[in-house]
Amino acid sequence: MTRQSTSAISVARLLEQQREALLRGDLLALSALPPRLEDAMRRLAVDQTDPATLAALAQTAAHNARLVLSARAGLARAGRDRTPKASLTTYDAQGRTAVGTAQGQLIARR
Repeated sequence: MTRQSTSAISVARLLEQQREALLRGDLLALSALPPRLEDAMRRLAVDQTDPATLAALAQTAAHNARLVLSARAGLARAGRDRTPKASLTTYDAQGRTAVGTAQGQLIARR
């Protein structure tokens, strides 16, 4: 096995690990990958890797990039869904409107 194929295999494996971590939502695994992937890409850059191998790796990396964008959009959507859309309007004993709930009080649905 040549150094060239070792570098390409290393990058391919790391990209596969990244894809799997993205699909699982494993943020801990994702956070560990960038330095390892950067090192493998650095080694790949100095090798004389054939264009077909580079094209396949680029395609895998592009697919992972789409997964990252989808994950970011999902997280943003979840964040928006968790914030209240409208405030609660209540009335005090004198019939005046009061917006929101009192601090420390929650409305329970039973």
